[in-house]
Amino acid sequence: MKNLVWVGIRESEVKYSDFIKDSISIFGNTSNSLQRQKNININHNNKENFTLIDEFYNKEIIKRIEKNPNIKFMYYSQIYSYDNMKELGLLNHIVCLNEQKLIEFMNNKFIIKRYLKKHIPLLNYILMKGKDIDLKNIKQKYGNNDFVVQAKDSSGGANTIILNEYNKNSIELNENQTYMITKYCKRNIPVNIHVLVSENNITLLPPSVQIIEILNNKLIYKGSDFIIYKQIVDNNIDKKLKQYANIVGKLMQKKGYRGIFGIDSIIYENEVYFMEINPRFQNSSTILNKALQENNLPSLQELNYNCFYNESIEIKHFDVNYSSYINENGINKEFKIKPIEILDEFNEEIKYEDSSYSYTNIYRESIVEREKLWTKN
Repeated sequence: MKNLVWVGIRESEVKYSDFIKDSISIFGNTSNSLQRQKNININHNNKENFTLIDEFYNKEIIKRIEKNPNIKFMYYSQIYSYDNMKELGLLNHIVCLNEQKLIEFMNNKFIIKRYLKKHIPLLNYILMKGKDIDLKNIKQKYGNNDFVVQAKDSSGGANTIILNEYNKNSIELNENQTYMITKYCKRNIPVNIHVLVSENNITLLPPSVQIIEILNNKLIYKGSDFIIYKQIVDNNIDKKLKQYANIVGKLMQKKGYRGIFGIDSIIYENEVYFMEINPRFQNSSTILNKALQENNLPSLQELNYNCFYNESIEIKHFDVNYSSYINENGINKEFKIKPIEILDEFNEEIKYEDSSYSYTNIYRESIVEREKLWTKN
């Protein structure tokens, strides 16, 4: 679309979108990315890097507005668009923006679970201050398990911690911060589904299995596998996942939400348990865009725009025969599969910070070795 710029994490988020021609991103292969401008690759979830990222976004945004006062921006995350553009006084330049209070409501993991517990299955949870979290006392009340300790605003695994006998004295918690504690369900299958909400329609897109690794006692997102989902999730569970996603979509629609969001859930003991809403695009959006393009369908960015300003968002059934894995500092040798494409290309000359999520490999179904990649834990 003319005069529309993408503001996101990775340049590849719009690689398969004909709807958007220009982008501003942290990672990428062009001068429109922080990675190339500064010749660095940083962990964008690290608060110490937020000032650098904000300054880069602001400079690129203002440069475009000065050149074209009519230009508009679509953000990967609506939360960040408020943080960024409200401070600059430029909210009128953003498209596809819901009310700030609604976005904050959906993004708060504590509040949204309390709201949804009457509508869909949830794991039992408790809220505790960091200073009160003691594994021995928790086990006495809630059973002899490992537990997940999560802050209300965790993202990509940041602030999502495994608590057990091995690390009970080494995990770092903010004493005055409130955390949600749930049982750690071993052998669960984490899944994600994109939802599109317009005035009169709820559209569900193909789900994926999320690849989650435990690194330094944290549950870290490492990629999305649409191929494995079709192989290991039976029809009954698939129907439940979509039924619950549709319920959540209708509830958010009633509250006035429009556009795209993601739902994270886990499959455990033949049930689907809601975990959180992400009121934004997902890391797996690139893979969906690739499949949409191959089926001559609009990209997620165009569909998101239509949810706000046009009603026509009917999507025919399509398969996603791709998966993706985020890698740092070289090829991830955990998975015995061969990449067909690398997005946000890895550059050995650039210095990489730990967990910088430097690039993403895409894999095609025909060359994936048949193994259940999610069973690492």
